[in-house]
Amino acid sequence: MDKCRTFKIAQIHRKRGCQMSSETVMSRRESRLEVRVPAEIKALLDEAAAAVGLSTSAFVLATVTPRAREVVQQRAVMDLNAAESQAFVNQLLNPPEPNAVFRTAAARYWARVERSQ
Repeated sequence: MDKCRTFKIAQIHRKRGCQMSSETVMSRRESRLEVRVPAEIKALLDEAAAAVGLSTSAFVLATVTPRAREVVQQRAVMDLNAAESQAFVNQLLNPPEPNAVFRTAAARYWARVERSQ
């Protein structure tokens, strides 16, 4: 699909109230993703894509990408309740003394660093 056609699809998609970033549409496609689905799911995806004027692949990409970003972002953010937040801050402000395993690992690390220099 040429860039002009891709851009027109993105404009149509936005006009119909759907969220599709131009980076999703305009980015160079370097990888391939194949998914096997039941025939009724494929028909549903085809119908939905046609309803918004996109190819099935473009529809799936536009629909799945924001959700994937949301899932990745949720994993990167730590949600703590008040008690957990207080415990976390207390550990930062008053860390425990290093145990023997930690001291051994630190000594091994510094020995490697000194050898590599």
